[in-house]
Amino acid sequence: MKTFNIAGLEIKNRYVQAPLAGYTTFAMRQMGRNYGAGLTYTEMTSCTALNYHNKKTYNMMPHKKEEGPVAFQIFGGDEENILKSVKYINDNAEFDFLDFNCGCPAKKVLKQHAGSYWLKRQDELYSLLRQMVEISSHPVIVKIRIGFDSIQALTIGKLIQDAGVKCLAVHGRTTKEGFVGPVHYDVIGELKKELNIPIIANGNIDVNNIDEVEKITSADAFMIGRGAMGNPKIFEDLINHEENKPLRQADIYEQSENIMNHLRMQIEEKGEELACSVMRGISTFYLKGLPDVKALKIQLVRCSSYDDYLNVLKPYLKK
Repeated sequence: MKTFNIAGLEIKNRYVQAPLAGYTTFAMRQMGRNYGAGLTYTEMTSCTALNYHNKKTYNMMPHKKEEGPVAFQIFGGDEENILKSVKYINDNAEFDFLDFNCGCPAKKVLKQHAGSYWLKRQDELYSLLRQMVEISSHPVIVKIRIGFDSIQALTIGKLIQDAGVKCLAVHGRTTKEGFVGPVHYDVIGELKKELNIPIIANGNIDVNNIDEVEKITSADAFMIGRGAMGNPKIFEDLINHEENKPLRQADIYEQSENIMNHLRMQIEEKGEELACSVMRGISTFYLKGLPDVKALKIQLVRCSSYDDYLNVLKPYLKK
């Protein structure tokens, strides 16, 4: 099994669970680790909310050591605000890498001149990252897209490396391209040739194209986002594929157990009412691709308590 290294910390394999706003809570991170994910990310966390000591945002931070390495991802558009939050994070969170988001294309994030808007603020970005590297008590890593309106990955990648950042995750589309159209894996490959820091490739990667993506990009690791939603077994599949082991099919029994395990951890993290509400938008992902589950999906999105989920899934759970 191939590994990779960030700032002296060896990651046990090359398969990374991407940050997904609203989804990659502790529960989803742990589900990914249960199936072998080498590195996980928190959901994107607002620097402004952290500085206001917002309770909901405070609770999004990892406060205890987790089973595997974790990257804590933050976003913001104001330098002073961001740097202030880094000092707060140093004292109040438990994680391995501080990730600064320069890749989110969401309009509400871009309006703050945050996320991938930083790709249009390159001089400011270099200055900001230099300061983040200096004051952070954890290695700083960055997630980007390959450009905003056009491809500028090499220019952006070099300034990020020169700022002292220890690893770069790259979604192979521009901000303008969003999540549609082909992923420019060749651009990620060019970055890998030019930079000395580890490169994590991201964008529509799964077990069917991992060999091609690796060949084109020569990336150090591979990040899985939406493909892992309700499908943490994708990490097991990627590991087995690398080791030339047969892949197995998940069935409704395994996925029902996964829903309940995910729910239990969400309840511990968020309380029953909020956790059950959040799971209505997650549980159906666990049933994707399974036959004859339409009626079951309808029942799941109506659940509002732990007992509701338990009663709906009871026929598929172990005694």
